[in-house]
Amino acid sequence: MNDAFTVEALWAWYGKKAGSLAEYDVMRCTGGAPRRAMFSEYIIAASLGNPPAAAAVQDRLPWISVMGLPFSDQLWTGISVMETSTLRDGANRAVTPTRYMLIDSTELVSRRVEYTTLWDAVTPVRLPPEHDESILLEVSPQAGQGLAEGLDTIADHVHGGTAGAGERWEEAVDWAVSVAALLLCGHPVVVTGGGRLGARARLAVFDAVVGLLPYGVRSGLRVGSCVDGGDKPPTQLAFGPEHTPSARCVRLGTPPQVPAGPPEDYRRQLSRLIEVVGFDAVTAGLRGLDAPVAPADHGALLGALGRLDPFRAAVSAVEAGKQSVRVVAEGLNSLTDGEDTDSDDFLRLVEWGIAYAVEPGGRELHEALHRHWTHERTGPRVSALMAEALLNVVLSGARHAMDSTSCRARLDALWRLVEQCRKEAEVLRLLPGSEQPADGRRLGCAVECLLLLGPDRVADDRAGAVRALRDTRRLTLEVLARVSADPARLVAWLTPLAPAAPEAPAWLRAWAVLSVREARRASRAEPRPTAEDAVHVLTATVRARRPDWAAEAVGWLWPQLYAIATEPGDGGRPDEDGATFRLPFLNRNRNRNRDGSRKPSSAGTSDAPDTPEIPKPPGHPPGSPNSAAPADRADPVALVAPFGLPDARTLRDLLAADPEAWRHCRASTDVLSCLVGLPPVGPPWREEACLAYARSLHQIFRDGSLAPFLELLVDELAGPVLDEPWVQEGESIVLEALLQVPHEAAAANLRRRVAARDEERRRRQAAQERERAVHAQRLSEREAAHNAHLRAARQAQESQAMQKAALERHPGTGLATGTGPRPATAATVPHAGHGRPPVLGGPGRTGDGPGSLEDLARAATHVGSSREVAAMWAPFTLDLESAAGRQALEAAGRWWEKAQDGERAALFGHLERALLTEHQCSIDVTADILHEIRRLVMAGRASGHSGGGWQAGPVLREAKRDLRARRSRVRELRWIRLMAHVNLVPGTPRKPKKWNRGSTAR
Repeated sequence: MNDAFTVEALWAWYGKKAGSLAEYDVMRCTGGAPRRAMFSEYIIAASLGNPPAAAAVQDRLPWISVMGLPFSDQLWTGISVMETSTLRDGANRAVTPTRYMLIDSTELVSRRVEYTTLWDAVTPVRLPPEHDESILLEVSPQAGQGLAEGLDTIADHVHGGTAGAGERWEEAVDWAVSVAALLLCGHPVVVTGGGRLGARARLAVFDAVVGLLPYGVRSGLRVGSCVDGGDKPPTQLAFGPEHTPSARCVRLGTPPQVPAGPPEDYRRQLSRLIEVVGFDAVTAGLRGLDAPVAPADHGALLGALGRLDPFRAAVSAVEAGKQSVRVVAEGLNSLTDGEDTDSDDFLRLVEWGIAYAVEPGGRELHEALHRHWTHERTGPRVSALMAEALLNVVLSGARHAMDSTSCRARLDALWRLVEQCRKEAEVLRLLPGSEQPADGRRLGCAVECLLLLGPDRVADDRAGAVRALRDTRRLTLEVLARVSADPARLVAWLTPLAPAAPEAPAWLRAWAVLSVREARRASRAEPRPTAEDAVHVLTATVRARRPDWAAEAVGWLWPQLYAIATEPGDGGRPDEDGATFRLPFLNRNRNRNRDGSRKPSSAGTSDAPDTPEIPKPPGHPPGSPNSAAPADRADPVALVAPFGLPDARTLRDLLAADPEAWRHCRASTDVLSCLVGLPPVGPPWREEACLAYARSLHQIFRDGSLAPFLELLVDELAGPVLDEPWVQEGESIVLEALLQVPHEAAAANLRRRVAARDEERRRRQAAQERERAVHAQRLSEREAAHNAHLRAARQAQESQAMQKAALERHPGTGLATGTGPRPATAATVPHAGHGRPPVLGGPGRTGDGPGSLEDLARAATHVGSSREVAAMWAPFTLDLESAAGRQALEAAGRWWEKAQDGERAALFGHLERALLTEHQCSIDVTADILHEIRRLVMAGRASGHSGGGWQAGPVLREAKRDLRARRSRVRELRWIRLMAHVNLVPGTPRKPKKWNRGSTAR
C-alpha cells in the first residue's frame, strides 16, 4: 500500500483576467466550455470564503478544501486550492485564483490515501494553459503518516509545557478522539488557535481527527484548511477564527466537552478500545472500514467500533448463540477494570464466563474473571452472578433429577473459583437473597448448595466465611436443622462456626451447649440467647436422637425454656375459646378432691382423663408428623423453613414427640410438660434413675420463679407415682423428694394423697389375701380327691393284671369265658375316664371303628396332619408292648419320616392332649407313655424291619425342650409359692432377674 501510483484527475482553473472587472469564473477546464458550468458549481460549493490580505500573518494562503462527493453510482473527491498571484483586477484588487481537481475515489479508497498525501500530490502540479482532457497526479501514500504528523502537531499545542512527550501524545490522542466524536453532532467544527500553521500541517491535523473515524467517512466529509468566519461554512471540519457563527469552535490542543448521547458513547468506546486494544490496532482497524458512512449515521459508526471491540463482538456472538470460550475470554479481557459495571451486556458476558470457566478448557477465563471479580466496582456484580450460578446448579439438579455426584462436581468447580478470588464471605451473604421475608425456594437451594459443598469447603480456616455464616442467621439455622438428624454432621458444621467464641452472636452461642463442657458457659454470657434460639437448639437435639444433648440443652437453656412455658404473652396462640396452653395444667387440679382423688364425672360425661389432646401443629393434616420429628432429606426446591416464632405449642410438640429423647433430663422435662399442659411421665423405675430424678427435683424446686406453681407442680408430678396400683422400685425416693418441696400446703396435700393411696393398697391386699386363702382351700380339696382317684385306678390296674396272669397260668379254668357276673371285679375296674384303660384287642386283632390300624396306616401313607395322626395313634399307645401297639408305633414312624418339621414338632403335643382329654389318662400315666415311646425310639426298636421312620436325634431334642419347659414351670410355681409367704399378690409384674429366668444352658 505504500507504493506510488498515478491517478487521473479532471481539473479547472478558476479566476479572472488581469484588469478585468468581471466576476470570477472558470477560465479553462477539462472538457472545455461544456463543463465550465459544472466546475464552477463545484468550485463555488467548495469555496472557503474571502482570504485575508497578502500581508496577513495568520491564515495565509493557500487555502485547501477537500470535499467528498458521493454520487449514486460513483464516489469522487474534489480538491480546491485557493492561491496567491501577482494579478490585479480592474479595481486594483488582488486576484486569488483557485486550482480545482476532481479525482475518482475508487483508487484513493483502495490505497487509503490521506489528506496530506493528496496535498503532496496536488502541490507540484501546474495546470495546462489550454483545455486538456485530464492530468495525471503522482500519489505516494504512506499509511498512517498524516495521522502521526497531525498528532505531533496537536501535541505541540497541548497546554502544560512540563509534561513529557508521552503524556503530551496521549493528550493529543484524547483531543483528536473528542473532535472526531464532535463530528457526530452534525454541526460544523472549527479549530482555532492554529493561525500560524501551514496548509500541510492543518491537513495533518485533519488526518489525525478523521483517522479516528472509519475510513468510509471521508467519502462524504468536507474539510478546509481555513474558513473566513462567515455564517454557515461549507465544511464540516476546518480551521478558522473563533467568531465563526453556527459552528462549534474547538481550541487546538484543548479537549472539548463532548455532549451526551451518541457522540459521548463514541468517544467513550473509542477511548476504551485504544486503551485495551492499542492505538495502532484501533487506527488500522478503522482504516480497514472503507464502506461509505456519514457522520450523522450514529448506529453505523458505533457498530463499526463494535466490530473492532472484542467486548462488543463477544456480546454479539452471545446474542446470536455463537459464543465460545475464546470469544468470551477476549470480550472480558478487552474490558478495563471497573468498566461497564451496570450494563446488561457485561453481566451477560460474565455469566457466560462463569459457565465456561468450569468446563474443560475454560482455564483461560479464570484470569479475566479474577481481574473483574477483585475490582471494587465490578466485584459485587460478579459475586452476585456467582451466587446465582451456584443456586442454578442445585435448581437444575433437582429439576432434571441429576445425581448428587454431578451436582457436587460442578459446585466444587464453581467454589474453587470463589476460593481463588477469596470471595467466600461475599458469596455466602448473597446466597439467601435480600428479600424480606426470605424466599423459601431460594433459601432451600442455598441450603442444599452448602450441604453438598460441606463444612470443610465452606468455612474451615476461613474467618471471612465464618463471619458471613454468623451474619446470615436464617441460612445457617436452616443448614443446622437439615443436618441435625446426623450428630456427626451437626458437630462438623458447628466446629468451624465456633459457637463458644466471644465474638459469636447470641443466637449461635445457644448451640455451644452441644460442645465441650468448658464452652457451654457461653450460653450464659451476655447478651444471652433468646427463647427462640433455645427452641432451635432443642429441636436439633430431638432430631439427633441424642438424650445427652437434650439434657445439656434443657439444663443450660432452662431460663429461656421456662419463659416460653410460663410467660403469658408467649403462652401459646389462643384456641377458639381464648384459652392458652397453660390453662389445661391449671384446670386439672380443679378436678381433684382435697385428698387428691379424682372427682366423679358428671352424668353423660366420659370417664377419660381431662388432659387435653395434644394439638397438631398448624398447617399439618391429622396424622402427619409434627415439626419436631426427624425429617428425611427433602427436595431443595420444596424445602420449608422448620423454625418459626416459638411458643408453648412448639415446646409442647417437642416434649411429646419422642419421650425417649428426655430420659437423661426427665425431671426438668416433666416440669416443662406440666407447664405446657402435658401429663408428666415420671422416672424409669430403677433405683439409680429415681435418685437422679430426685436430685433434679431438689434443684428445680429451689428456682424462685416456680414458687407460684409449686403446689400444682407437686400435685401433677406425684401422679405417675400415686396412680400406679403396685409398689415400684425407687418410688419412695421420688416421694421423699416431692415431700421436701419448699411449700407447706403442697407437702401436706401430698401426704394426704400418699396416706389415701396406702390405705387403698391395704384394703386391696386384704381382699386379695382372703381370695388367696379360699383359692388355696379349693386346690387342697381338688388335690386330695385326685390322689384318691389315682389310688383307686392303680388298684384296679393291679387287679386286672393279676387276673390276666392267672388266666395265662390256668388256661383251662374257664375264667376267660366266665358267664356269671363278677361284682368284685367290676367294683375294682377303674372308670373309663381315669387311669389306664384296658388293652385294646389281642395280637391278631387290628381294631375296629375309627381307631383301627388301617386308618393310621392310611394317614401315615398320605401324610395327614399331626392332629389326625395323634388322635388315631392315641388308643394304641396305652399298650405299647402289644402287637397292635408296636404296629401303630411303626406306622407313626413312617408318618414322621415324611412329615414337615412343623408337623413333627406338634405331634407329641397333640398326642399328650388326646391322652389327657379323650382317653382321660392321668398326668403321670401320660408322661409314662410319652417316655416309653421316646425310649423305644432311642433304642432303635420303633422303626420296624424297613429301617425307616423314627429319627432319634429330633425326638431327643424335642424331649429336651419339653424337659426345659417343665423345669421352668416348676421354678415359676416355686416362686409363686414363695411370694405367697411374704404377702405379695400373685400376678404382680416384676422385673426379670437372673435367678427367675429359664435357663438355656441345659
